[in-house]
Amino acid sequence: MTILFHDDFTEGLRVRSPKARTDGPWALRPAGALTAGDGIARTTDAGLLVEPTGTDPDTGRPAFVVPPDGEPLDHLRWAAFGPSCPTGGATVTVSATLSAEPLGEAGDDVPDGAGALVVLDRDAGLVLDFALTGGRVWALYGRVPGPDGTRGGFSYSVPLAKRGPLDTHRCSLVVDTAAASARWFLDGTEMFSVEGLGLALPEEVRADSTSPGPLGLVRPTALVPGLALICDRPHGQGLRLTVGALSVTGEVAS
Repeated sequence: MTILFHDDFTEGLRVRSPKARTDGPWALRPAGALTAGDGIARTTDAGLLVEPTGTDPDTGRPAFVVPPDGEPLDHLRWAAFGPSCPTGGATVTVSATLSAEPLGEAGDDVPDGAGALVVLDRDAGLVLDFALTGGRVWALYGRVPGPDGTRGGFSYSVPLAKRGPLDTHRCSLVVDTAAASARWFLDGTEMFSVEGLGLALPEEVRADSTSPGPLGLVRPTALVPGLALICDRPHGQGLRLTVGALSVTGEVAS
């Protein structure tokens, strides 16, 4: 087994900066006018803790920022992406210890607020996630549509298990690049799998959204790990994401 990337966040989130930290492995994604996204990361005894940048005026708790009228809402309110890890035809495992605590009135659907472990194949637009709401763990599987219909797109959210708002979980995504398959392991137990990465799921699995265009099988040659706060419906609620450690490992079948 080869360690492709590991971060225990003892030095906080080491964000790459052209002037201050050229060797930082993490890059932040903007969300609308928020150039570093709607999240503040800091180190605690439990690991990396990420909270929204806004504040509920009634409670003083962290809350997602509601964009001003006319500004499109980016459902990735905060996202940090690590280095691109070449797969070399290996089976790659991306794992992290996660907890997600809702703050304020939030439903148990991902659009209402979730913390996520993200795995991307940027070239193919492939998205594989674990998402934690206050009461559930979800598998997210999607493909970003290409420009002008050059590639179709879809997104699925599949509930995996119930959880408590303070529970901590070991989340592992195992991607067999040769077989074009992925498996979601929650606390050591396989909970969901996709055979035929890049293709839509069987018709009996309801998609959250679809976009027309051609689709093809994906055997990732590089995978990018990431972390995210997700919210499509900010209304004063927030979410506290805690990450104990994150690792990317590769193993070539004998």
